Formats: sequence, C-alpha cells, structure tokens
Amino acid sequence: MMLPMMPSRTPKQQLVDRALAMGFESARVAAVSPLEAQAHYEAWLAAGRHGEMTWLASEKHRARRANPELLVSGIRSVLCVALCHPPGADEERDRRVGRIARYAAGEDYHRVMKDKLLALETWIRTELFPGSGSLWYSDTGAILERGWAERAGIGWVGKHSGVLSPTLGSWFLLGQILMDRALEPDEPVGKDHCGTCTRCLDACPTRAIVAPWQVDARLCISYLTIEHRGVIARELRPLIGDWIFGCDLCQEACPWNRFAPPAREARLHGRSLEGWTLERFLSIGEDAFRALFAESPIRRADREGFVRNVCVALGNRRDETAAHALARALEHDASPVVRLHAAWALGRIGGAGSRAALARAVTRDADAQVREEAKLSIAEGCA
Repeated sequence: MMLPMMPSRTPKQQLVDRALAMGFESARVAAVSPLEAQAHYEAWLAAGRHGEMTWLASEKHRARRANPELLVSGIRSVLCVALCHPPGADEERDRRVGRIARYAAGEDYHRVMKDKLLALETWIRTELFPGSGSLWYSDTGAILERGWAERAGIGWVGKHSGVLSPTLGSWFLLGQILMDRALEPDEPVGKDHCGTCTRCLDACPTRAIVAPWQVDARLCISYLTIEHRGVIARELRPLIGDWIFGCDLCQEACPWNRFAPPAREARLHGRSLEGWTLERFLSIGEDAFRALFAESPIRRADREGFVRNVCVALGNRRDETAAHALARALEHDASPVVRLHAAWALGRIGGAGSRAALARAVTRDADAQVREEAKLSIAEGCA
C-alpha cells in the first residue's frame, strides 16, 4: 500500500518556523506596497513633534521610509518579528537606583536583535533563497517599523502609538528583514482593539499623548531622559518622577498587557546593578559610566544626561538623606547641566544644608544658568 505523500513546507513556512525556533515570539510577512503609516509620520514631522531628533526629518530618511526599494532593490516581502522582553518591574532595584524602562534593563536590545536577525538573514541568503538580497533592521535604520508590523498582523497601533498584540500585549521589540523574494503575506489584525479605552492617555504625567495616536516626543518622559540634551524644562521636571531612563507608564496602564508572556531571551532580563544607588550615581565618572553601561542601552543618554536624570529623580523623591550628595555634585561636577539640576533637586528637598549649598552656588558657580537656578531654588524651595 502506498502511503500518501506529506506536503512539503513552503518557503514561508520554513522561514516562520526558523524564526520561532530562534526565539522570536511572532513572525509574520507583510506585503510590499505604500504604507498607510507614511502619511501619519509626515504629519507628525510637520507638527514638529520629533523634537531634537532632526535626523528623522532629513530628506534621506524620509525618502527611505517612503520607498523601501531604496534599501533593498527589488523588494518583494518584509518579514516582521517580535521578541518579548520581561513584562515585570524589578521593584527592589527601582527603589535603589530609580526606574528604568523594562526594555533597557538588560543587555542592549540592538545587540540581541542584531545577533538573531543577522543569523536569520544569513540563513535566508544561503539556504532558503541562495543568492537573494535582504537586509535586517531593528530600530537601526529608516523604515516604518510599526507600520510594517501592523501590515503583517503582529498587532495594531494603540492609542499610545506602540504596537499592541492580542496575545503578547506590548512588552516586545520589533525587527524586520526586507527581502527581494515574494512570500504569501499575512493578514493584518484589521482594526484597532483599543475601543473607548483611554488609560494610556490618562497615565501619562506630561500629557505627551496629546490625542489618541498622537505623541509629542518633546513632552515624553522617554524622550526627555534619553534623546533630549541639555536642560529639562522646569515645568516638566516634577512630572518625570524617578524615571532615570525611559518610561513605561502608558504600557503599564494598558489592559492588553495582562496577556503579556514572560521573556524567554535571557539577555534581555534586567541587571540588578548591585551596589549602586541614586546617590552613588551622582559621583560616577565618564570612564566608570562607559564601563558600567558598555552593553546597555543606557549609554545612549551619555554620562551628563544620565546624571542629570538622577538629579531630577532625587529631587522628586525629596529624600533629605540625598542632600549631601547633591550638594557635592552642585559644587564639584564638571557639567553645568548636572549642577543646574542638582540645584533644582536641592530646592525640592529643602533644609539648612540645601540652602547653604545653594547660597554658595549663587556667588561661586562659574555658569550663569546654574547661578540663576540656585536663586530660583532658594526662592521657591528653600525660602
């Protein structure tokens, strides 16, 4: 008796199976045609909501986002993948060192995604489609990642402008491989499933989600603690809380995250930063900062921006025990930006020691902005 032949797996099935075996939680294919997200992106730029991220508005970046043919000649398909990072916070660490966005608590996701996507791309070029052309991305170039993920059916774009999945929530990273081979596309989710919910808008202290699907980066805590350089506006500092890198508040508020699975990728699990505290971070030097965060996304904030954020966090905690370390930073830190935020934090904490440190800064600091901040802090916080 002849046995029925087992159907062979299609190239798409092989690719998806390979991606899932490598640890991605989702792998789906998007058809290549103009994205609806392009118009939204252009309107966002026109409104100036990208802030200091001027590269996003460059002609080269905009052209590449609008036309992926400029990235991969003859592009026919986009493989979209999702990799979950831990959905839970490390409360003990957060008490010691301030709050860190969960995606950034472990090894730099750019490194993790690069290793996985490059290995998958190599397999595509050498085994699945020998001689083909492809290119991987994961927050590394000028493509509309969320638009492609939505097209592929990874999820839909929520009101906080992040991608939401009915099975993964939103605690995941996105990656793409652009290919010059045609694969059967997957269906999009079809519609958003946020309904009338506005929890993400309500959870944002700075009101950065100015309307559903409209985020003004200039107000976003993630932007302020990572991309923004220099002085943080006085009116925004109290709203940042004790976030020292990034923010998760809109995702924490989202009810879809009750479905978020645990992260399987060990490299994305957070470091404890044992031995470090917010106060100790105030005295970290440039070399020590680079060494401590050499494999972390936190290095993107650079030492000045990071210690600035630490000052803001301490000011918002208003813990009198931090006054001595802040006074030392105000007197000795080489960065006027750090000294200015240390002065603000001392004004928030108050007390005789804070007042004395601020009074010294008013007469001795070499930077006019720092002197002015010290005056304001005495008048408003330590009067």
